[in-house]
Amino acid sequence: MTTINKLSDDISACAQIFPEHIDFIQSSGFKSIICNRPDMEKPGQPFAGDIEKHAKDAGLSYIHIPMRPGQLTQEIIEAMRTAFETAPKPILIHCASGTRSAMLWSFIHVKELGVDGVLAATGNAGFDLEKIRPALVQFSD
Repeated sequence: MTTINKLSDDISACAQIFPEHIDFIQSSGFKSIICNRPDMEKPGQPFAGDIEKHAKDAGLSYIHIPMRPGQLTQEIIEAMRTAFETAPKPILIHCASGTRSAMLWSFIHVKELGVDGVLAATGNAGFDLEKIRPALVQFSD
């Protein structure tokens, strides 16, 4: 199982998960999984539907909000915001490395925590998102 990095009390991020990780995720107390990785991004990654089946069989909520690297849209941010508000907590978010998921978390929380606050939280979780500081500043206005 990949390392799980806590972003806030109820949201953690990690790299790609596989169906065989679902039991560990469920036993770790997570209630929901949000996948930000598009299917077929790279060879060897599992399909979101396969992970969803295992997650639902384990009693977990599963939401697929795919985002290709560099293709952040307002629609994706709003879909993530809705998922964070409605999905049972705690939530595990993931993509290939966890960075995209942490970035989405940052855009959703920047108005509440400020740019320095979200960058500190993601940095403490092991994600260096300093390169998106200008975009976070612009988005937070």
